[in-house]
Amino acid sequence: MIRRVFFSILFGAVASISAIAQTTPQIVVTGEGNRLNVPVYRVAITSESADLLATAKRAFSLHGSYIITTPAKAQFTLSFSQAGANSVKATIKGGTTYSEVCTGVNLTNALMKACDVVVERTLRTPGFFAGKIVFSYSRAGSEKSEICMSDMVFKNVRALTNDKSDSLMPHFSPNGSKVMYTGYYRSGFMDLFQIDLNTNTRKSFASYKGANTGGSFSPNGSSVAMILSAVGNAEVYTASATGRNFKRLTTTRQATESSPSFSPDGSKILFASDLMGSPQIYTMAVSGGKPTRVRTNISGYCSEPTWNYKNPNKIAFTIAQGRGFQVAVYDFTTRKSETISSGTSTSNPKWLNDGRHIICTKSTGKKRQLYIIDTETKRQAPLHTASFGSAKEPDFVYVK
Repeated sequence: MIRRVFFSILFGAVASISAIAQTTPQIVVTGEGNRLNVPVYRVAITSESADLLATAKRAFSLHGSYIITTPAKAQFTLSFSQAGANSVKATIKGGTTYSEVCTGVNLTNALMKACDVVVERTLRTPGFFAGKIVFSYSRAGSEKSEICMSDMVFKNVRALTNDKSDSLMPHFSPNGSKVMYTGYYRSGFMDLFQIDLNTNTRKSFASYKGANTGGSFSPNGSSVAMILSAVGNAEVYTASATGRNFKRLTTTRQATESSPSFSPDGSKILFASDLMGSPQIYTMAVSGGKPTRVRTNISGYCSEPTWNYKNPNKIAFTIAQGRGFQVAVYDFTTRKSETISSGTSTSNPKWLNDGRHIICTKSTGKKRQLYIIDTETKRQAPLHTASFGSAKEPDFVYVK
C-alpha cells in the first residue's frame, strides 16, 4: 500500500530562485514523522488548449514536488500555450514572471520540454518529462513480447520489433540513437541485437552458443557489458559498441551472473551473482580483477542493480520481500539500504536523469505495468493504463 504522505504548510518570506521569485515550499513529512529533504509546491496549471492542459497536468502528477491546485491557492501559476506547429511557450508566474518557448520533434515533446523548464526554474534540478522510455511489451492475449519506445506520458508509442517471438531487456545507448535487446529472433535462442533508431536497421551483436543477454552501454557509449554463457555458465563480458574485442570479466564457474551496469565514470561494473547461493550485488573493475560484494544488508535476494549516474553514491536494485519483490536503494556513503517501493510486486528499477526518480515494473498476476517512483517522497504513479497491455523491463534516456 502506498505510504501516506502528510503535508504541513510553512508560510514564510519570499526567496528568489534563478530568474523567478519563489514562495517558501511546504515541508514534507512521512507517516513515520520524518521530514524529507525535498520541497513541495502548490501549482495551478492553465492553457487555452484542452489537450495541452490535460497532458501538462498528467506530467506534473508524476513528480513528487508538485501539488496541482487552484490559482487562488497556488504558489506558482504555470501557463502553457502553443507557439508554433511543434513549439510550446511556458510561462511561470510567482512573485515575478518568466517565459520560454520550447521546440520539439512534435507538440507533445515541446510541451514536455516546457514542463522541464518549469522544474529547472522552480526546483533547480533537471526535469525528466522530455525523456524517452524503451520497454518490453505484450498485447492483451499475447504471450510474446516486443520492444516498444514511448515518451513519458505515452502519447507517442512506437513499436521497434515485430518478431512474434520474445524480445526482452532493452537498453538505450547514452545518446538515444541505439537500442540493445535480447531476442529469440530467427535462431530461437537468446541472442543480443542492436537497433539503430536513425536508420531503422537491426543487426546481431552477440549470438554465441548458449545465452546472450544484458547489453548495457557504458556512459560514453563506447562499450557494452553483457552476460554470455558460451563457456558453460553465465559470466560478465564487455565488448566495444561496434561488437569487437569481447573480454570475459568474471570466472565464477558454478555461479550465475546477471544484470551488468556501468558506474557513472565507466570504471566499474555492477552486477548480480548467486555466488553465495542466492543473488547478491557485486562490483568489479572494468579492467578485471576480483569482484567485491556490496553488503546491502536488506534481503537474502538482491538482483537487477542499476547505478545512479546523477548521484554515484546510490544504486537501486530488486529485493525479495514478503511473497514478492520490491525496489530498494543503497547508499555507499551511509552503507544503508532503504525499500522505496510498496504494494504489488515491484522490479526492474532504472534511474531517471534527475537522480531522484526511478521507473520500474509492477506486477499483478500476469499483468505488468510501468510505474514511476519518487525515491524521496515514495510517491508511486503509473505511466500508462492497464488497458494498454503488459509493459516491463524499462530503460530511460534523456537527450537534450
